[in-house]
Amino acid sequence: MTTEHELPPDLADRADEVLRSWPNADLLAGMSADAFEASGLDREMLVLVWLAALVALDAPPESFLMNLGAASQAGVSKDQVHQVLTALAPIVGTPRVVSATFKITEALRGAA
Repeated sequence: MTTEHELPPDLADRADEVLRSWPNADLLAGMSADAFEASGLDREMLVLVWLAALVALDAPPESFLMNLGAASQAGVSKDQVHQVLTALAPIVGTPRVVSATFKITEALRGAA
């Protein structure tokens, strides 16, 4: 059972399904694994950094879905996602955070 503070447990499965439909999915997965190893960050911190980068880039909902799937597997909570968005607002601006919030909501609803 998911509490309101947890990311949906099926996010990783939905992200994997979308990823498998992309050309070169294995290459993308390998790049992510390599980045994890090379960064020296723990998985939770790494996916939060990736989330921040996606917000700064105004990434599409599918990118947020991929990251949120990894975040779910790493034990990241909705509260932590909200904290990242709050921390980013003064740096990237309110429009980017609002855009990201909409796209994250799309991803969480499965509309991505």
